[in-house]
Amino acid sequence: MSPLRPEPGDDPERADEAASEALARARQHALRALAEALEAGRALLDAASIATTGGRAAAHPLFAGADAWISGTRQRLAQGGGLGSEIGPALAEALDQEIARWEQRAAGEEEARAVLRAFLGLRELLWEIGVRPAGSGASPSPRAPRGEARRPRRPLERVAVVQG
Repeated sequence: MSPLRPEPGDDPERADEAASEALARARQHALRALAEALEAGRALLDAASIATTGGRAAAHPLFAGADAWISGTRQRLAQGGGLGSEIGPALAEALDQEIARWEQRAAGEEEARAVLRAFLGLRELLWEIGVRPAGSGASPSPRAPRGEARRPRRPLERVAVVQG
């Protein structure tokens, strides 16, 4: 196997091939990482389902669709495919509705807070892989609710480090 990093004087065409190979490997690793993130989300969905119903998400009518979507998407990603989902925005909107419902319950029930945290974690994971409600441009983070603007970040400061 030839090295991916071209040596000085190598054919420029080979450099393009090496870059393409590296990008293909990076894409494959990213898809596998997304597949694992989905599996983490599926575990959170199971935790929420077990906390609310005593059974796994696949067996609950409310959670079964999301569980099946996560499972199928994870398999597609693990095999190198894409999200390919029209259901993503619908899933995100349903999750937002569930979160709103659990936010109300969490105000008066200590146990509901754990379920709310599980749903918020699932929403964060799905957000990271691009699953959002239709037309959404806001952050799902509880630290920056949808109606509030985020504070701009301070510019990065560079500091000289002197060894002495």
